[in-house]
Order: sequence, then structure tokens, then C-alpha cells
Amino acid sequence: MAKITNKMRKELKLLFYTLCDGLRQEVRQRSLATLVARKDFPYGFSIAEEREVGLASLLALHLRSVGFMVQLDAYFYGKPERRPDFGIWLPASKEYIYLELKQTAWGDYSKQYYYAKAIEDIEKLDGEEDPRNQRNGLIIIGFSDHGKRSDLLLENSKKFLSERIARDFPIYEQIGLKRLDLQEMDKRSSYAMIGLWFRKEWNDS
Repeated sequence: MAKITNKMRKELKLLFYTLCDGLRQEVRQRSLATLVARKDFPYGFSIAEEREVGLASLLALHLRSVGFMVQLDAYFYGKPERRPDFGIWLPASKEYIYLELKQTAWGDYSKQYYYAKAIEDIEKLDGEEDPRNQRNGLIIIGFSDHGKRSDLLLENSKKFLSERIARDFPIYEQIGLKRLDLQEMDKRSSYAMIGLWFRKEWNDS
């Protein structure tokens, strides 16, 4: 049975903080684009408007900028129908990992938060039997509604995701869970939430 090493844990934390920085930089870039957008296109550059595939694409660019090799829509071994959002090479640990991405809140585009799909994803990851597919984890991203309390998304993420994963999927370790202040740069969201969980151990391949 192989286990996550301290080196790998540090590298995953670097990956997590790169995701945080990538979101901040993306929102800042979009705020500049909004300044010159047409008046009838006020929200088009909001990061809360992005689908998961768009978020995956922009985050991949930031991960590559610090030295992670990233493949989008990667394949699991022996399961061509299963395509995780990311296949990522950790250069220091010399490990190839898989990460699923799930968006859990959409700013004021939606008034509700959705955590069931994230739990479904980690349940599927937990059930992977091929050792080569077991080096896996989950990324969640959410965007706040301007009209809600600024700490509500953080509270809900802890209650409905962090605590649930710790209870029902203890083989997964929380690498990071962080609220990012968007500093009023996005017209549809005041802050973002990002979290990363990774499997603690897997069968030797």
C-alpha cells in the first residue's frame, strides 16, 4: 500500500495555492476587460458565468506556469468513458495524479449552492479499483452571491463538504479550503471558495 508522502503533500499544497492565485489573477484580468465591454454586455466577463470546462481551462494555464504538466479531460486506465477533468504530473514527487473539478456555487447567477455533485464525484473516485486510477482527488470552486453574508459559502463548504468527506470518505485528506476575496472586481460575485482533497493511500500498481 503506497501512501502520500510529505514531499507530495507539499507539492499538492503548492498546487492548491497556485489554483487560488490563478483565480485571483483571472478575476483581475476580467475586471480590466469589463471596463471596455459594451454597455449591453455587463456580466459577460464574470468568472461566475464560466462553465466547469472554462474554469478547468483557465486553471490549467496557471498550473502550467509554475511547472505542472496538465492534461485536460484525461482518461482513466481501462475506462475510456471516465474522463477526469485533470491529469497532472507532479515533477518533484514524480507522480501522475487525477483531479476532478466541481463547481458548487455560481454567484448571483444562482441563489443556491450545490454540494451533492461534489460528493458524487468523490464517491466515484473512492470506488476506483485500478491502482493507477487511485492517485486522485477533488477540487471544488464556488462563487458567492453579493446579497448573502460574506461567510455563508465558507460555512456551507465546511458543513456540507469538509465534514461530510471527513466522515464518509476518511481516506481523503483536505489539502486546502480557502475563501478568496474578489475585492469587488467581479460584478456577480464578491468572493470565491476553493477546496482540494486528495487520497491518502492507494494500492501499489
